Formats: sequence, C-alpha cells, structure tokens
Amino acid sequence: MGVISITTAGSFPPRSKQFGAIERGHAHAVAEAIRWLAEEVLPEAIERDHRLHDDDAKPRQGFDRPKAGD
Repeated sequence: MGVISITTAGSFPPRSKQFGAIERGHAHAVAEAIRWLAEEVLPEAIERDHRLHDDDAKPRQGFDRPKAGD
C-alpha cells in the first residue's frame, strides 16, 4: 500500500508527516494529507505571508493565487 510523505523546511517550521493507505485506503490517505496541510500548514503560511507583506518583503513573483499550469 502507498504512503504520502510531506516534509517542510526552510522558512517553514521543519517537520515531517506520513499518511498511509494500509488502514483505510488511498483516497483516505490523500484526504488526510490535504486536511493536515489545510489545517496545520496553510494557516501558518498565511500568517507568515502577512508579516512579510507588512515588512514590504515579497516573493519574486509577488503574492498571488496559483494559476493553471503553475
């Protein structure tokens, strides 16, 4: 059965998380990985981006939503 591994580093707090398909299947593992990213990683990333914006720092291509093909 499959495993999804996610590792954050750099300006993200370092951590690793795995989601396995052995217990409840592949779709459940994907859903759990998405949930973890949405509930744990995304809120911190939003706060970090707001602080950067307040300090007039920004990514090379600016703050934006992903577009198709990005």
